[in-house]
Amino acid sequence: MSFIQGYSENSSFESVHGREKSAKLSKDDALRRMKSEKSKVDNYKKLCNKVLIGNKEKIYNQLYYNLVTELLDWNQELYTVWNYRKNLIINFLFKDLKDDDYSKKHEIFENELKFILSKLKKSPKSYWIWNHRIWCLKLDKLSNWNFELALIDTFLKVDSRNYHVWSYRRFIVDYMKKDNSNNNLIDYEEFKFTTKMINRDISNYSAWHNRSQLIVKLFINSPIIIIKENDEENDSYLKIFNNKDKLSFLKKELNLVKTAIYTDPEDSSVWFYIKWLISEFFINDLKDNEILDTINQMIKDIEELNEVEFDDNRFDNKWCLISIVYLMKQIYKLQKTIDTEKFSNLLNKLEKLDPMRIERYREFKINF
Repeated sequence: MSFIQGYSENSSFESVHGREKSAKLSKDDALRRMKSEKSKVDNYKKLCNKVLIGNKEKIYNQLYYNLVTELLDWNQELYTVWNYRKNLIINFLFKDLKDDDYSKKHEIFENELKFILSKLKKSPKSYWIWNHRIWCLKLDKLSNWNFELALIDTFLKVDSRNYHVWSYRRFIVDYMKKDNSNNNLIDYEEFKFTTKMINRDISNYSAWHNRSQLIVKLFINSPIIIIKENDEENDSYLKIFNNKDKLSFLKKELNLVKTAIYTDPEDSSVWFYIKWLISEFFINDLKDNEILDTINQMIKDIEELNEVEFDDNRFDNKWCLISIVYLMKQIYKLQKTIDTEKFSNLLNKLEKLDPMRIERYREFKINF
């Protein structure tokens, strides 16, 4: 049971997955439905026209505020109507308030946030609803950021990959930093949060993406943070960030991604993250022999996984081969030489496994 009434793992947008599609209506049934719903459609059209006229003529009063509320109950995807609602809040609800009436404005925003939440329960992936919530929080001088974080956790429990929720979380965290002198602590807590979410679902592209952004910040800022006792895992990461020890970080992080690719070799998000780990941000600060040792170990681990995949499925894993090709190209940049026969064989296999990109693989062979 969610702490927000009406929002749980059994929410409508979650429970539809896995259901069989509804039976197709017959022509007669379709006509009967059209007739029965005609009055609703007509009412909706009239309401839309009235609200759009109010927006065009800049009418800001209680009647049109109520009409906008009614229309958004029908359809949450009308961005023009959401923008009209913003103007109604500023030019009607705030009309008699002074600029520094923060408490009264906060009450209005609190009611608005409740209304927005009711819409998000129905459409948790709507740009316009999330944008309207952000707009409210930016203007509210008394925003409750901790409540928003708790709200995000609730949404992520239902759909841990919802891009809109992750984007909203980044917004909340950035605003929390403005009210907190210890930004490094917030970044590090977010880093730990990505670890928790990845352990819950390794296919979470948004969590991997957030993690990569936070890692860069933590290496640049080298946070000095006091952590709880008996927390060796986090303590080791902190020492790495403090010492800017990118080699140790790669070794530690590659253990995480190794577990991830063995858990789901078909998950592209982990493979993209592996590619990022061998980017210039890391290798520019390492010695050539350190880079080569790291890459060769990665190739060895991926080849072992591919052998397992081949034994199970009787064909190679596309992502394994693509990653090995990429890593061999990184070796070529350092040594100006690679095992051309092995490289060519990998590309030949990829042409068969991934014919949609056959020209790309042929171009690789020509270049090398």
